[in-house]
Amino acid sequence: MTRRSSLSGVFVVTVTPFAQDCALDEAETRRLVSLMASEGADGIVVAGSTGEWFALSEAERIRLFEIVADESRGRLKLIAGVSAIVTGEAVRLAEAARSLGYDGGLLLPPPYILPARAELFAFVAAVDAAGLPIMLYNNPGRTGVNLDGPLLSELLRFPRVVALKESAKDLQQIARTIRMVGEEIAIFSGMENYLLPTVQRGAVGVVAMAPNVLGASAMELFRAISRGDLAAANRLQGPVDRLYDEMYAGHTNPYVVLKEGMRLRGRPGGHPRPPLLPMARVDLEAFRRVLDEIDPARAAAAAE
Repeated sequence: MTRRSSLSGVFVVTVTPFAQDCALDEAETRRLVSLMASEGADGIVVAGSTGEWFALSEAERIRLFEIVADESRGRLKLIAGVSAIVTGEAVRLAEAARSLGYDGGLLLPPPYILPARAELFAFVAAVDAAGLPIMLYNNPGRTGVNLDGPLLSELLRFPRVVALKESAKDLQQIARTIRMVGEEIAIFSGMENYLLPTVQRGAVGVVAMAPNVLGASAMELFRAISRGDLAAANRLQGPVDRLYDEMYAGHTNPYVVLKEGMRLRGRPGGHPRPPLLPMARVDLEAFRRVLDEIDPARAAAAAE
């Protein structure tokens, strides 16, 4: 069976830099795109959940798509975050991304509303008709919808469903999904702390958050796993796991943690947009110490 998509590798789901006044920071966005290209990303996901799509207007998202496409200049594969609660908005975003030459759109089942089966299929059908290849995003904890293997098999009736970002925290389900549809669509791990077993079972890429903070070393994790270099993979996994610990420690939103980590390392992350708030000072100081411990440059020097 021929797979529907050649997408593979490391796709960084980038943050959306906002200025202190909460406006979209175009200059920092351009700097972030160029940084991801220079550090070796195969592609980026623009205005995904990590990019705070829920805090962006439709017009802002389309403007963000334009900025990123212009700055990328063909150096990166581009996936547009087209998730929305309302079908019409998701369709318009997909149409805009298609017109700008994007390689695909990342699409959650419409969050919060807990769509019935017929509603989910109608939603995907409408976005499919926009003509943009679709990477479905399975995140049951955020949507209440579990895109498991049997459901995905049925959703493949839509020809532009070409990939899956899998963020289910259930290895048995992940393995079953890859067995059922992995020969037909490109499966990407959406949780870097599940990356090794997911790639071992046939995933072809990762939609990664950690490179926002850790840069090229976090991208190299997927490549080390892919070439079977488990010694390097184990060394690279440690800092990623520590970052994930901080992201999900519960003291603030994980996307805020990423932005704070980027700021502490001089990277172009910008500020969160309310209702998300910056980290409390005591948490920020503790996080600074963790980042010092897992700094990729220090780890590389220790390995020499």
